[in-house]
Amino acid sequence: MGALIKAEFRKIFTVNLWWALLVPVAVMSFGAGWLGSGFGTISQLEKELGQPLPLGLLTVSLSTNYSTAFAAVFGGLAVAGEHRTRSITTTYLTANPRGSVLAAKFVAYTGMGVLYGLVNLLFSSLGGLVGAGFDGFGDPGDWFAVGAAGLLAMVLWTLLGVGFGALVSSPIAVIVSLLVYKFVFEFIVTTFMTGSDAPWITAYLPGSAGNGIVGNLAVPVFISAVAGTNEPDIPREAFEVLHYVFGGTYAHPWWASALTFLGYAAVFCAAGWYVSGKRDIT
Repeated sequence: MGALIKAEFRKIFTVNLWWALLVPVAVMSFGAGWLGSGFGTISQLEKELGQPLPLGLLTVSLSTNYSTAFAAVFGGLAVAGEHRTRSITTTYLTANPRGSVLAAKFVAYTGMGVLYGLVNLLFSSLGGLVGAGFDGFGDPGDWFAVGAAGLLAMVLWTLLGVGFGALVSSPIAVIVSLLVYKFVFEFIVTTFMTGSDAPWITAYLPGSAGNGIVGNLAVPVFISAVAGTNEPDIPREAFEVLHYVFGGTYAHPWWASALTFLGYAAVFCAAGWYVSGKRDIT
């Protein structure tokens, strides 16, 4: 297994895809951290409240929820990319059984998910530092908690992508499906469900659950840091506005979102594993 994992990392770093998708993560994360914490009416709000706003917590959530799309696509091409180049045939023939190949990919791409998560956290924090200084991060414990949730979200999105790519096997289908679902389809469904009799269902959709891993932690922590003992007096609308922008769902715990999305990732990984074992590679 160790040799297969090394081979997977060798495949990853031999081509340019890993950094071609990592660069936008760094740029987007820095921009979200900087713009989210350095502009608007923030200075005026801080004067009125008499304290700095820990907006760095929210911008980490914002950058993560967009950057995970790149991690998902990167993971999705782990298997689908080999089908495009036909190298999957050689891979399976020289590394039987097929399940060991998929297992090695899951391990290798877990590591790459951590890398993507660290880059996202680093650059969103740098952006927040430029925009608001050290005061924009609040309590270090809160920052580490939100950052850890961001790492978890990035890893799970990467693994979901690997499973989905193994299931679909077409690079174009992987890219289009992941991006359209995450940014278009679920947005439409969520908008429709918000006005229905069961708006709580949206918290259990894949995109909302993935975004909620960070958003459902960052938003309550942010409000708690700002409001302090007056948190019970904060209207629900304030939470909902922040969740709408930075991800997550009102009154839904982050760990529930993590477990929900873990379930989706596990289903796709299992389905990809099964289909890959049966698919004709000739």
